[in-house]
This record gives sequence, C-alpha cells and structure tokens, in this order.
Amino acid sequence: APVALALSRLHEKKGIDTLLDATVKLPGLYVWIAGEGPLEAELKAKAAQLNLEPRVRFLGWRNDRGALLAASTFVAFPSRYEPFGTVMVDAWAASRPLVATDAAGPAAYVSDGENGLLAPKDDAAALAAAMRRVIEEPGLAAKLVAGGRASYEGGFTREVFVRDSLAFYTKVAAGPR
Repeated sequence: APVALALSRLHEKKGIDTLLDATVKLPGLYVWIAGEGPLEAELKAKAAQLNLEPRVRFLGWRNDRGALLAASTFVAFPSRYEPFGTVMVDAWAASRPLVATDAAGPAAYVSDGENGLLAPKDDAAALAAAMRRVIEEPGLAAKLVAGGRASYEGGFTREVFVRDSLAFYTKVAAGPR
C-alpha cells in the first residue's frame, strides 16, 4: 500500500488538516505523520471524524527520519507557510518523491513535475490529485526522484555548502571593491 510521510510540527502553518482532507479522496493511501505540536488532539479528532483512523498514524516526535523516509512511498509537505523547508531537502536526499504545496520555500525550489509536484496551499482536491499522480502515473515517481536527487546534489550537499561558504568568506576577506 502507498504510504505518504509527513515530517511536521503539528501547527496551523503546516497544513496537516489539508493533508487529512486530501487523504479522504485516496482510499488506498496510508499516511504517517511524524511530529508533535499544539494541534495534535485536534488533528487526531479530525482524522477520527473523517474515518481515517485505520489509515493515518500519528507517530509523535521521531529521531529515525531516515528509516521513515526509506519506508515511505513519497513525502507529503502540505505547508501553508514555509520560508524554506528542510523536509524538501530530506525527501531529495533520501530519493523519495516530493508532493508539496506552493508555500514560499517549496515554490522557490520545486520545479513542478521535475523534482516534485506542487499543489496550491489549502486545496485538498489538488493535493489529492498530485498524490494520486505519484502513486498511479507510470514513471513519474522515478522522474521526481531523479530530479530531486539532482537538486540535492547540486545545492545541498556538504561539499556544496563548504564550497559556497569558502567562496563567500574569500569574497568578504578580500574587502570592498
């Protein structure tokens, strides 16, 4: 069965309620939500109200992101507000397809259809459609993984960070021009 993984604080900004609404539209999808936060009880109640309890697991705070990513089919990143989003980089580094919303961070880094899929914020139908595509569209998951891996290797590895940091410090050390 397909498993969507959401690595998220349980907060209004993170859009987990939209993920739950989208999950209703995908009867074969299981969702793992790893995180804690002030909306935990409310989100669990919503999952129960939507009859999602058999398919949605609230995992609490976890220190085994790598294992969760490896066991998932794709990463769901439904944030309303996200200035960057390390979850995006986590998905790419773990070679998992990414389905995100068009919050500022993901919108700046995700090329829809290339290294992830983007859905409008707060649009459960669009989020469900994007998740369905990853599950059902032949070759799409592999394409997104390849694009995500290229994005990770091109901009987020330790080597890239060191290279860019050294270039920045060299420029600063050289003084004003």
